[in-house]
Amino acid sequence: MRVKKTTNRLIGICLTGVMILWMTLFATLVQHQWQQREWERQAEEAWLADSIVTLLFAGDVMGHEPQWKAAYDPATDSYDYHDCFRFVQPYIEQADLACANLEVTLAGPPYTSYPCFSSPDALLFALKDVGFDVLFTANNHVLDHGRQGLERTLLMLDSVGMAHAGSYADSLDRVTGYPLVLDVKGLRVGFLNMTYGTNGIRVPKPNCVNKMDRPQVAADFKKLQSQDAMLKVAFVHWGDEYQLEANRYQRSFAGFLVDQGADLVIGGHPHVTQNADTLFNSDGKPVVAYYSLGNFISNQRGTNTKGGIMVQAAVNRFTGHVIETGYIPYYVFKGVIDGKYQYYVIPTIPYINNRYDFRLPAYDSISLVKVHQALTERLSDFIPIFADFSKSRTNELY
Repeated sequence: MRVKKTTNRLIGICLTGVMILWMTLFATLVQHQWQQREWERQAEEAWLADSIVTLLFAGDVMGHEPQWKAAYDPATDSYDYHDCFRFVQPYIEQADLACANLEVTLAGPPYTSYPCFSSPDALLFALKDVGFDVLFTANNHVLDHGRQGLERTLLMLDSVGMAHAGSYADSLDRVTGYPLVLDVKGLRVGFLNMTYGTNGIRVPKPNCVNKMDRPQVAADFKKLQSQDAMLKVAFVHWGDEYQLEANRYQRSFAGFLVDQGADLVIGGHPHVTQNADTLFNSDGKPVVAYYSLGNFISNQRGTNTKGGIMVQAAVNRFTGHVIETGYIPYYVFKGVIDGKYQYYVIPTIPYINNRYDFRLPAYDSISLVKVHQALTERLSDFIPIFADFSKSRTNELY
């Protein structure tokens, strides 16, 4: 009897040991599977994040006299524009590639304002430091200071390593440097940039400025195709100043650009934000055209000129397909923040969500909200954003 009890006890101990061992092995297996799934999830997120290229586009960078006077520091006898962009710098930096229209020359002192612009080099330094990678120069003010102004602007852009397109010292520079093709995380992005004109100023020889010449633009698209550009972007200086709707010629030319192969059409010049359209190419692929982003920064204080939008585009770097576009509305505040008088580009959605971060005077607070409402109504078919939307998107819309 005692032997039987001992045997039963041993069997119970063995079974308990087996169960403990099995539970330990099961827990280890479950933990391993959980870790494996977690690693796979992290790898998938990393792949998705790595598969997206984000492009950001800003409008007209202006240089009126009150702007460079505000940027001047008499204590150091120097200019500094960095504070102008402090509130939008995170949006610029988070983009894989950020672009803007440089609507001034960097012709050197003495600095000049409208109608012939020449801004301090410090404006370029600030644009570079806050994260801009490409500046477009084909616009109606590119020849404000003639050949000297055009060529010095190009030299300054090259001196800081800023990619650029639109104007060239001579035809050889244009042949070798245009279209502008950049590699962004493995995605070859091609840029075309052109203007309707140069304020009646004849382009001095041997300089070149890209115009909205259809045969030439068609040839430029063919060259872009031969350079294996997966994404083709047209940045165009066009339209009627201060008009909130694109005119007939803008719409016609946008259609022409899409027919030639443009995947995204961005515009400037009217100094106000115009409407946007979704066009379709011959394959039925939708292409978004933002006809005018408005002023990025300026001293213009009209109802529609003291605000604008930046456009963000998410692109699949493996296919070159535009997944989604959205816009970031902003307001240009002229006044004092943290004891410093300056022009500040302030994104409207963060301000509306928490205006105490900015502490604007009541007049500007009301004006900012009105600008925001007008912009979102005008672009009601498109997406306003204030954060990085692209990393969480997995399905292509286009």
